[in-house]
Amino acid sequence: MSPEPLASALHFLEACLVVEDDSIIRLDIEDTLRQLGLRDVRSAASLTAAHALVLETELGFAILDYEIGKSTSLPLAEILLARGVPMMFLTAYGKDVQLPAGLSHIPVLAKPFTTAMLAAAVLSAVMDYNPRRRDEEPPAD
Repeated sequence: MSPEPLASALHFLEACLVVEDDSIIRLDIEDTLRQLGLRDVRSAASLTAAHALVLETELGFAILDYEIGKSTSLPLAEILLARGVPMMFLTAYGKDVQLPAGLSHIPVLAKPFTTAMLAAAVLSAVMDYNPRRRDEEPPAD
């Protein structure tokens, strides 16, 4: 998928947060997002830094490495979900990663990935985002 259609589809997003502890992967993701037309790309290498950014920034999207150091980004994902921020996970575990029921609808992209795979995953995650947890009952009419 070329960057042009994606850039027009994603131009409305506010700041995007990238949480990845591997600096090369993090910089590559930042670069890709900027090529896709996102102007405000912020990043964090730790959960502490990411948490601070989440609290102080109006985010439009987030990409979370599933495992940061010896912890997971699941608590951060819960905060983002509560704030209605679309997101996706990256992981070396691939589709074998076990997300809790409340986060099971969040897309997961396996590492390694290509630029095209990342671009398609971002677009899909943003366009298909439903802030309601899939394990919750739909509202009664």
